[in-house]
Amino acid sequence: MLTGYLIAVVLAALALTRLPGAIRGRNMLIALSAAAIVLAFALITPDVYAALDRFSPIPNLVDLVAKLALFTGLLLAGTQVARAWRTPETQRRISGLPGVLVFLGVFVAEVVIFAVVHTTSSAPDLADNLSSPLVRLYSTLATAYPAYIAALLLPHVRKGLSSSQGATKATSRFLFVGFVLAGVRFVLGLVTLLLPATYYVGQVVSGVAAIFVALGLATAFFARIGRQRAAQRQYS
Repeated sequence: MLTGYLIAVVLAALALTRLPGAIRGRNMLIALSAAAIVLAFALITPDVYAALDRFSPIPNLVDLVAKLALFTGLLLAGTQVARAWRTPETQRRISGLPGVLVFLGVFVAEVVIFAVVHTTSSAPDLADNLSSPLVRLYSTLATAYPAYIAALLLPHVRKGLSSSQGATKATSRFLFVGFVLAGVRFVLGLVTLLLPATYYVGQVVSGVAAIFVALGLATAFFARIGRQRAAQRQYS
């Protein structure tokens, strides 16, 4: 329980670093992605989830909203990273037609499984019903989309690890760890299909992966600000 709150607080703090730029109309894509990911993790913290679920017309509908927010945040963040690395084909596979089809395919599959399960127990990710194979499939599918985004971006981020620029190298390191952990989380999700107890380890990995990706995006943001200020000093 404490881990969930800690992850939400850390992500919220990192998202706030985007707020000044967003207010001035800059870096809106990253600001929106950060807000969506923070919302996703905030919604599944126990107290928030329980409070909202009491008012929901459908038990655990909050979980579907959280997943939609997470997927949306990842799509926006992935698009920005692909754009920063100047990889139009990767960007197309994330936010172009192929990417949108993957996004919709995974989320619609989640909605269908959610509708079939008919659980009345209130728990994020339907975790109180992990004895059900359909619930485990529901959980694993949710890890597939982050792994898809990570797999597309990982080769480009890996190249940045050898950059001579300190900021690029630091950004690449954070993103690289986050994307690798997203892949690990998907593997753990597959293992969960057979060994339900693996689920709880996977949830911690998900949170840590999100923090590393957020750190990478925050590092890139501050590096950009630093370059802009240096340029202003040079020409002032």
